[in-house]
Amino acid sequence: MAYTTAMLYGAKFVSNFLKSEQQAKQYLLEADQELQNAEILRKNAYLVRSAGARNEDVSRLQNRAYLANNRAIAYEAGIGESPTLIGALATSANALEQNVLNDRYKIESEAENYLYQAKVKEDNAYQLKKRYKNSFGSSLLNSAINLF
Repeated sequence: MAYTTAMLYGAKFVSNFLKSEQQAKQYLLEADQELQNAEILRKNAYLVRSAGARNEDVSRLQNRAYLANNRAIAYEAGIGESPTLIGALATSANALEQNVLNDRYKIESEAENYLYQAKVKEDNAYQLKKRYKNSFGSSLLNSAINLF
């Protein structure tokens, strides 16, 4: 009878330990998933910045072409050296450059948001790994406590 009781306690101990170990492994899986998500977010930030830089270059090129076209039209009309025209072109150039800088700010904000989210995911992964270590260490103790 003592042998049967010991076998039941042993089986219960192993069962409880396996449940605890399974939970601990779940923490590791979740941590790995969080790290993968963080890497995706970092790549998104890189892609947003890359696309933003290309768009910024294209916008500046278009702005220069627009200003050159307006300057050419003014010279054809015979008012190329007019202070009014020079002031108007300077104002247009400043407004166009401000639009480019506003777009850059939006892109940088979006990229920084991705990087912040990636940092949060990495912090979550760190916490899950700490839970894993604590959970695995306490699984033996919990298994022994749950015998009774």
